Amino acid sequence: MAICKVCEKEESKYKCPTCRAPYCSLICFKKHKETPCESSATVQDNLEQQSRKEITPIGAPDEEDPSRLTPHDLEKLVYSKEIHDFLEYPQLREIITKLDTSKQPEKDLDLIRAQDPVFDDFTKLLVDITFKDKLAAFQQKK
Repeated sequence: MAICKVCEKEESKYKCPTCRAPYCSLICFKKHKETPCESSATVQDNLEQQSRKEITPIGAPDEEDPSRLTPHDLEKLVYSKEIHDFLEYPQLREIITKLDTSKQPEKDLDLIRAQDPVFDDFTKLLVDITFKDKLAAFQQKK
């Protein structure tokens, strides 16, 4: 469960109908409404326009690259309950956003994994879900 974005003490039971910010009580909701909020779609669009960097492919899409996620790999992530459970933590989502906008994502990834055991577990799960089959097939070829 998410923590209330207003008091940052209690678990949230509700979400703002406009911006989807989690809050725990009527008092916190009223305090949240003292400043106008935008719809979550508008907020998300603004964040993506401001901070997301362009992804440029290194090579042609048909090249064999074992690190490139296939549509099947992405589907496994979409339907993973464990991934959804991890993404309930606002701190984890903040780390992902920070990495997405980082000028040196590989270095920051290593640093954050060393400092945050929950994020490290999350990354290990991502690798396990997306590369376990590929790794097993590679090891059988040897």
